This record gives sequence, C-alpha cells and structure tokens, in this order.
Amino acid sequence: MTGSCLVYLVDDDADYQYLVGQVFTIFLAKHRIRFFANGAELVNAIESASINTDEMPSAILLDIDMPDMDGFQTLTAIKQNPIWQQVHVIMMTNRDQPEYREESERLGAHAFLLKPISLFERQKEMTQICERYDD
Repeated sequence: MTGSCLVYLVDDDADYQYLVGQVFTIFLAKHRIRFFANGAELVNAIESASINTDEMPSAILLDIDMPDMDGFQTLTAIKQNPIWQQVHVIMMTNRDQPEYREESERLGAHAFLLKPISLFERQKEMTQICERYDD
C-alpha cells in the first residue's frame, strides 16, 4: 500500500454508516471515508462536478437496496460517466441471492459482498478493500 485510500460508502442505513465510520476511525485511521445517504446523492455530486478529481475514491461501496435510486441504477449511472467508470465499485447487500450477484457482474461491478454482521468482520473487510484498491 502506498498511502491512504479514499472510500465512498453509499448506503441509506445510518447505523451501518456509523459502524463503518467507526471501523475507519479506530482501525483504519490513515484511510478516509465519505458517506452518501443514497445513490441519487452520489450521482448528483458526480454530475454537478462537485467532487474534485483529487477526491476521486479508490473504491465505492454501494448498497443495492436503497429507496429512490437503488444500487443497480446508481452503478449504471457511474459506468456511463467516462471519468467515473474506472472507479472500483463494490456492491453490497444483506441478501445472498444469485440474481443480485449476476446483475452486479453484468453491470460491471468489481466485487459483490454480503454486509458483515460483526464489527470484526467489517474491520477485516474494510482493510482488505483499502489494501486491494489503494492506488
């Protein structure tokens, strides 16, 4: 790993955001995380160019089940943007259904993860993501 990575977490679950934030604060302090409450919020930020190129994430953790704009719709929008289509997108859900995995792959996601239950599992998962996708 060369330095710190920036991860975007797009999830409508405030509790999950809090727990992942704690993992970064406690275990991954040299890395950064930015939160988006839903896919529409991320897509609006991308389209309005309110995200500077130096704030491009190493990876986007994208929940599938969200209101207004689900993870699949958000992934499609990301992949249609020439600047953002190269960002690693990791789809997440609580549902271990083959069709979720298949659709994620079809749309160009780099990985598919089930949301972990324990803090230890979250810490392990976030560490692996930062190590794998750190530029």
